Amino acid sequence: MDEREITERICKLFEDTVPILHNIYKGFMGQKINLLKESRTKFRENLVATLPGVEKIIEDPNKNEAEQMFLKALPHLQRIALALDNLVDKMEAKVENNLLFTDKALDEIKQLMIAVAAEFVDVKDYCSTRNPVLKKQIQDNLHKVINLINEFDSVHQNRLITGVCMPQASYLYIDMTDSLKRMSRELSAFAELLPPRA
Repeated sequence: MDEREITERICKLFEDTVPILHNIYKGFMGQKINLLKESRTKFRENLVATLPGVEKIIEDPNKNEAEQMFLKALPHLQRIALALDNLVDKMEAKVENNLLFTDKALDEIKQLMIAVAAEFVDVKDYCSTRNPVLKKQIQDNLHKVINLINEFDSVHQNRLITGVCMPQASYLYIDMTDSLKRMSRELSAFAELLPPRA
């Protein structure tokens, strides 16, 4: 594969993931287990469609520069997929067990999902353009997500201590925020692999 084809495939994966994230959020908020399951399936299908022939590239002793870069980026894409999968797992568990989250916790998940979706868009745009301004924006988004999560976790501990949040719901909430943090970190790390264009 040449650089253009690899770039187009990855950009399409990131672009297609944004509406999937919106549907995951709708399924979570609307207690719609089927929408969560459909969203996970759709993401997995997109991932497989984006990465055909990976084994062939790995085994090829004459990889071109673009293929070598793609193989360096592959673990980040896989970890993004694992984090998204874990996020949906926890959301499904919340819905299936009919666990209640406080309005504050629901709003916090919403803010984080919006921030991560924005990062997907920025990474897709950076992948296409290699604009250094976008690379800086991706770093800023990562710091924003991490700062939000740290702030939310601190407030969440107080909700848990005061009994506003139940331990089982607390575990799922923390796992969801951690999955979103991992997605954000891996998106940023993926962008770091790509040098900006002069």
